[in-house]
Amino acid sequence: MKNFYHKIREYIPIVPLVIFIFTIISAILYIIYINSVTFADFMNYNLSAPFRMIISFTTSIIPFSIAEMLILLSPLWIALLIYLAIKFGKMGKKQSIRYLCVLLSILCFIFIAYAWTYTSGYHNTPIEDKMELNRENIDKNELYDTSVIIIDNLNKLANEITYDENKASQMEYSYYTMSAKICDAYSEFVKKHPIIRTFWSNVKPLIISEPMTYTHLSGIYSFMTGEANVNVNYPDFIVATSSAHEMAHQRGVAREDEANFIAFAVLSGSDDAFLKYSAYLDVFSYVISDLRKADKELYKEAISSLDIRVREDYNSYVEFFQKYANSTASEVTDKINNSYLQANGQVSGTKSYAMVSELVCAYLLNRTK
Repeated sequence: MKNFYHKIREYIPIVPLVIFIFTIISAILYIIYINSVTFADFMNYNLSAPFRMIISFTTSIIPFSIAEMLILLSPLWIALLIYLAIKFGKMGKKQSIRYLCVLLSILCFIFIAYAWTYTSGYHNTPIEDKMELNRENIDKNELYDTSVIIIDNLNKLANEITYDENKASQMEYSYYTMSAKICDAYSEFVKKHPIIRTFWSNVKPLIISEPMTYTHLSGIYSFMTGEANVNVNYPDFIVATSSAHEMAHQRGVAREDEANFIAFAVLSGSDDAFLKYSAYLDVFSYVISDLRKADKELYKEAISSLDIRVREDYNSYVEFFQKYANSTASEVTDKINNSYLQANGQVSGTKSYAMVSELVCAYLLNRTK
């Protein structure tokens, strides 16, 4: 046994060896998540949350997105890896194997971070069960009633919103202030619904926001760096709701429809008029779209009462998006994201984003189990 250990150590450095062992443990954890909702709940709330909090707090000190920088510098990393592969390849079999072990250990470390900090959120108790919401069999009348509630709130809030020359709503404070306000809103939400752990964090505006818009991604959460990154090229109300969405991921809400819903529930409960307005305008598109599919007459009746300022604001967003609507980048991104979500148990894939309307209806209509 001792000779076997020394033989292994001859080819595999101690750090990669330790990482490989933790990878096996993490793989076992992953299997347990899939088969035990109770264990996934325990991990996501009690162990993964502190990890996410520590990582997020550590990286929040740095004003730019570390994850974005790693991506932008990826050509240099690739060139360096190729150079090292050639260098160690010339040094013989032993050094080549040791180099490959280091590369493999990097991939394993990413999996470990994913298993311990994030993936339990895909397999824990659904939000509707935690909040006792009945999202099943929402009918056209309930969609109409929900639309009326959303439109009434938008019409009232429109009086407190500033609109620019393009008739788009404006956020009149910095992204840092926005982050602080959203964190306050999360704190208030958790007091009423202690189903997630929250903490202070800040969203990070992406440098590549404009080109990223062609992928149709309005934000992205990096579990490796704990950063909630937001695409600031989008209209302000989308920036606000996307920030809250990515912060939901940061707090362990992994499923996309649930992250959309938590973002709405948190922002609609804020004492800031713009955040509340953004929450209602964002879900308006989902709910009103479902109502239009269910009953065109009820849709026309509901939409007829929408304040002209809100209508123009939404039309401004539609006009903005036309430039990015049809792009190869969005098709590729959608396929990758769809595969990723399905691999993590979200059968509907990217369609799950739109399923937020069911949760919003149940929440606003107080439709409990």
